[in-house]
This record gives sequence, C-alpha cells and structure tokens, in this order.
Amino acid sequence: MKIWNKYTSIVRENILFSSKKNTDLKYWRDDMFANTIIYIIPLSIIALIPSVIWAFESQHYIMVFVDILSVLLALFTGVKKSIKIKKRKLLFIATVYTLSTFLIYFVGLNSTLYLLAACFLATFIYTFKNQYTPALFNVYISVFYICLYYLDLTPPHNINFDSKELFAVFSNLIFLSFLVCSLVPKLFNGLDESFKNNIQHTQKIEKQNEVLKEITRIQSHVVRTPLSRLMAITNLLKENDNTEEEKVFLIENIIVSSNELDEIIKEIVTKSESIRSTEN
Repeated sequence: MKIWNKYTSIVRENILFSSKKNTDLKYWRDDMFANTIIYIIPLSIIALIPSVIWAFESQHYIMVFVDILSVLLALFTGVKKSIKIKKRKLLFIATVYTLSTFLIYFVGLNSTLYLLAACFLATFIYTFKNQYTPALFNVYISVFYICLYYLDLTPPHNINFDSKELFAVFSNLIFLSFLVCSLVPKLFNGLDESFKNNIQHTQKIEKQNEVLKEITRIQSHVVRTPLSRLMAITNLLKENDNTEEEKVFLIENIIVSSNELDEIIKEIVTKSESIRSTEN
C-alpha cells in the first residue's frame, strides 16, 4: 500500500504540477487524465508479457517493438518531470492511436475496440478545436486499412472475413466514434455549468461568512464601547450630589454615545441586508 501511495503521489505531482487546483472543469479533466495514467501503467505492464509472447510466436516482431514502445511511452508520460500537461495528453493520445492501428493490422477486426476506446479517452481528456477530431482519426485509419485489405497488403488472420463484414465493422466504429464526439462535449458543457454554479455558490457563502464575521466583531467590540459609556453615565446620574454643570455634561455624553450606538446599529443593519440580498 505504501508503494502504491508513493507511486500515485509521484505521477499526480508530475502531471498536475502546472494545473491550478480548483473545482473547474479543466482541473477535473486534468485530474482524470492523471488517474488514467496511474492505472494504465501497471495494467499495460501486465498486458505486455502475453502480448510480446504472442507477437514472437506469430513472428510479428514489429508488434513486439510497438508494444514495448507503448508501455515505455506510458511510463514516460507518468514519471517524466517538467512536461506540460497538454504535451503529455497529446503524447498519450498518439500512443494509444498508434498501438490501436498496429493491433488492427496484425490482430484483425476485433481490435477496432481499441480505436473506439482511443476515441473515447481522447475526447474525455483533451479539448480539440474540432470536437470530431478523434472520430476523424478513426475514419482515416479505417479507410487506410480498407485500402490495404483490397491491395492484399494485410497479413492473414485466424478469423476469415469478407468485404461486407469489413465495411460493417468499420461503419459501426465510425458511427460510434462520431456519437462519442457528439455526446461527450454536451456532457462536459453540463458539467462546466454545474462547476461554475458551485464556484459562484461557494464564493457567495464565503462572502456571507466574511460579513457575518464583521458583524460579530462589531457586536463584540464596537457596540460595547458606547454601551459601556452609557451604562457608566446612567450610574453617575443616579447620584444626587451632581451639580447642574455635571448633569449637562453627562447628558451631552449620553447624546453622543446614543448617536454612536445608532450609527453602529445602522451599519449592522446594512451589512445584514447585504447578506439577504446575496441570498436572493
């Protein structure tokens, strides 16, 4: 557990070092990318062993190189320091698409699921100028594979398929890819609005708390000064041996203290009204 916590801490620090920690959508997506890399690295290392064994037995030595390179790039993405998160994301997306393309070529149509997964991950972790960019990648790869198929440049596979099956698989892949690219941004727009509302609500509460603290300070300290003065003056007025001049002086101080207290109460009322106005 200690090793895992240390590992996750290193990856998160490396990836999120340039991200400003807050509750907006950008940080949420960066954090999700960091978590993706955290789990991808150990899982890819586990998957590497049987994949390399299969590639050697099938004499697909290029696939051996691609598998190992993909794992190394995943490690590089997670453990290399001082790389901007945008470059990390692009490197990860390029790695996933490259691996998926080679898998389709050497393994067959079943590996189109990797392309769909690549489209899904790319849409989730990165904001493209054209939201359909990941789906277009899948279109280009599909067209490229179909061309290789008709030119008889694809290696033989264990599963035989005809051209109808080929078009059916890739057409479904392209359809689902565009569907993902259409729906995920809508989801993020809703999340972004929710994040903004939460931030505004938090800021409103923080502002109200500051006003309440100020009201408490006024009630505890500022009000106490003229009130104590009034109490002291009234006690002095109870004495019967006060001269007329002393009584006038004390009454004038009562008026001054009363005016001070009135201004303080008005300030408290104003601040209280400001809290009520922010609640509406």
